[in-house]
Amino acid sequence: MTKITLEQWRMFVATAQQGSFLQAAEKLGKTQSAISHAIRKMEETLGQELFAIEGRRARLTTVGEMIYPRARELIGHAAQIERLCVSFDPEAEGEISIAVDVIFPMQLLHRALEEYEKLYPHFSVRVWETTLSGASEILEDGRAVIGIAGQLPPGTVMEPLLKVSFLCVAVADHPLHREGDLTHAMLKEHRQIVLSDSGRRNLSSGWLGARKRWTVGHLATSVALVRAGQGYAWLPEHSIGADIAAGTIRPLRLHSGGRRTVQLHLGYTEIGQNLRQALDLLGVFRDTVADHAPLATQAGFDVPPAAVAG
Repeated sequence: MTKITLEQWRMFVATAQQGSFLQAAEKLGKTQSAISHAIRKMEETLGQELFAIEGRRARLTTVGEMIYPRARELIGHAAQIERLCVSFDPEAEGEISIAVDVIFPMQLLHRALEEYEKLYPHFSVRVWETTLSGASEILEDGRAVIGIAGQLPPGTVMEPLLKVSFLCVAVADHPLHREGDLTHAMLKEHRQIVLSDSGRRNLSSGWLGARKRWTVGHLATSVALVRAGQGYAWLPEHSIGADIAAGTIRPLRLHSGGRRTVQLHLGYTEIGQNLRQALDLLGVFRDTVADHAPLATQAGFDVPPAAVAG
């Protein structure tokens, strides 16, 4: 249990912003003695001085400066919770569309949708599964207002969400594993399994190079073909965790660049209807990734063998 109350944190933040106990008291509608007493109790609890008193001014100490941004964030989160409770309507109905790149871990998507259903059991969510420029295209033409992808259109309000690690892999008995350190020239002699762009821009991931390629439209198909020994591919590490643990799929020994990373962003465009529900969906994805993202690299978070796109 925390020993410092939210009200004490409010007084700390107000004092830091106003620069004096008197002005903080006026801002919060309290007495100066109440503010100074609260700050003194905080300092006793923490065992640290938070303010240096210089005449009538209260200046943050080094410790105070360190915790001030976190205290502001705490107060902001509390205010958000209050606003959510005031505007929250669990009986709301409607639909929100979201474009999600297929490299986003499926289990995180499942968890987020399950949590969102607890908030809005009568609300529908349309998920567009995309690759490369697909999410940008869907947000640009208005089919979705929220996107999770490495590329989102200009003007999107976005934030970093999750880094996805890719490995260049092949089935354990693939001939490439007998070649030692591999160069990109050596890879070109073998079939590569490639994900196509779901958008009309026909973008390339930039990781192509093989003369022989099988191009597929979904990550699950790519994983299935690699499992079947039909070629090598750059695959998200989370999608083949169980295979690597079992030794059925192995990373190729590239001379350089055997691991690559894609930064996925969470973003939204102009939201018209269902603003409250859309913002809550953003929050659910943000919290789900924060709470469960470490699991996405474990063996249990993979594409099941039977999950092949039709």
